[in-house]
Formats: sequence, structure tokens, C-alpha cells
Amino acid sequence: MLKTYLLDRIVIILFSFLSIGAAMLIAFFSITESGAELSLENLIYLWVLPGVLLAVGFTADYIRQYSFLTFLKSCADQADSPAYNMGAALSARNPRTREQAVWTDILKELNQQYDRQIAQYMNKQKQHQTFINQWIHHMKTPVSVISMMIQEGKRMDSPSTEVFLEELEAENERFRHGLEMMLQTARLDEFAFDVKPETFDVAGLVRSLINKEKRQFIKRRIFPVLETPQVPVNISSDQKWLAFVLEQLLFNALKYSHQGSGDSILISIQECGSEVRLSVADEGIGIPDHDLPRVFEPFFTGENGRKMSQATGMGLYLAKEVCHQLGHRLTAESEEGKGTVMTIVFSSDTLTM
Repeated sequence: MLKTYLLDRIVIILFSFLSIGAAMLIAFFSITESGAELSLENLIYLWVLPGVLLAVGFTADYIRQYSFLTFLKSCADQADSPAYNMGAALSARNPRTREQAVWTDILKELNQQYDRQIAQYMNKQKQHQTFINQWIHHMKTPVSVISMMIQEGKRMDSPSTEVFLEELEAENERFRHGLEMMLQTARLDEFAFDVKPETFDVAGLVRSLINKEKRQFIKRRIFPVLETPQVPVNISSDQKWLAFVLEQLLFNALKYSHQGSGDSILISIQECGSEVRLSVADEGIGIPDHDLPRVFEPFFTGENGRKMSQATGMGLYLAKEVCHQLGHRLTAESEEGKGTVMTIVFSSDTLTM
């Protein structure tokens, strides 16, 4: 701090010593012209006294400036800390000089401008999120109507109509899945306000999701197999968010299985000591070794995703994020050409009541 203070005033210090030297030179010529002799002691006295007074002046000024310089340094050091409130620190600041008052006013104005810009940005973000949520909810209505129209149309005995309706149903299913993913993505920012932890039988939740997707299983000729212990396996989590994760895993297993081949998707629930493991295993195309470490990255589609235009690269990323927020672990194992296993691990340090 002292070094910085002296370096900032090095020009003043140099000119002060030059002024002292010039004054000594004038005094020396004046005394010698009068015929008197200037002793060495007087010469030293002429040099030391102004130097001492200069040092005292700079010391007094440094004491006045020290607290302000310390304050500026603390502002710079804590600027990145989310807990630091510069506005409160500036309000409590009592400037001791006019220069300090000017700098304090400038910092206050900059901080207020920053706070206003942040508030505007957050307000725009909130408006955008509200709009997205409302839009998704409005889009769910035509999805439901289209589904009803498809079911009505399937009762007609026309081969061409049936093919058309099957294609329409597939597109509508993609639409529904995309809307659901978009809604959960928008809600992820306010996850803590949307969590309702409870204890429930995980097998019951899996059965309800299999029943929900039964048309997809029938259409693709893929068969779900649920393996669970005889006694209920209770876990503590949020049913709605966990259902979203399982939907993503089932959707991926269906999408990357061999369509119409009679493959099965095995959903197994196992208790391993203090842990409960829920695995979703398919017999599909698998994930290449070089893509496996990146499957949970946002927007990463990999080699398989590039072959399918409907891949967004967000499903597994969102599933991983939700599991992390809930306190669960999500892992992936795969062998190319033989299938993939996604496992959710519920441990003792998971979300609790």
C-alpha cells in the first residue's frame, strides 16, 4: 500500500527535492556574495529541515488516504464475491478529502447503474421464462386434441388413412416430448422452489410410466420387462422430477432399440446395502466408446444422434442435472451393437424428507 502511494506521488517528491536544492543553492550564493562563510552544519541543516517537513507532510497525507486506499483494494479483491454488497459499503463510506468524495460518488453511480442493468436483465429473463411456460401450456392443448383425432381416425377402415394417422401420431409424439423437455428446462432454474420430497414405492412409479408409454412400446414392437423385489422398495425423492428423468431414459431406450424386432427393455430395481439401483437396459445399437464420456453434455448428439434428425442432445443432460439436484447419481454403460444401461443410484445422502 505504501509503495503504491509513493509511486503515485514520485513526481511531486522529485520536484520537492529539486525545490529544496534550488533554495539551498540560492542561499549559498547569497551568503557567499555577502562575504560570509557557510558552514557545513548550516548546509546540512538547510537540507534536513525541509526534508523532515516534507516527510511529515507526506506521512499526514498518507494517513488521510490510507483508509480510502484500503477500501478500494477491498472492493477490487471482493468484486467477484456474490456475498459482497458494494452499495452498502459505499453508503457507509465517509470520505476524508474532496478527491475521495469525488471517487466515492463515481463508484456509487457506477454501482447503481450496474444494479439497474442487472434488475432489467433479470426482469427480461423472468418475462421470457413466463412466456415460454405459458406457450408450452397452450401448445399442450392442440397436442391432446390431435391425439383424440388420431384415435377417432383409427376407427375408420381405410389403409391410407391408417398410414397417415400413424405418421401424424409419430410427429405428435415428438411434439409432446419436445414440449415436455422445454417445460422442464425452463423450470430447472427454479428447481429449489418446485421440489416436493416424499417417500414412495419406486416400482409403482415405473409401472405408471410404462403404462403411459404403452402405445410407443406396441407401435415399435418393443417389450418392457420390470424386475423388482417381492417387497416394495421405498425411496425418498420428488416423484414429478424423477418421473421426468425416467421418461427421458425410457424414451432414449425406445428410440435407439431395433425398431419392430421384438427387443425388450429391462427395467430392474435392486437394493444394494444402503443404496437402491434403478437400471434401464436396452438391446439397441449402443453408444460408441469415444462418445460415451460425453453423453451427459448439453447439445451433444454424438455419432448415433447424427443419424437421427430428432436427436436434440438435451435429454440425458437434463436427466443428469435433475438427478444431481435431487442428490441421486446417474451413470451410463454401453457396448456398441449390444445395448446401453442407464442406472440411477439412490443412496443414503439422497434427497430426504
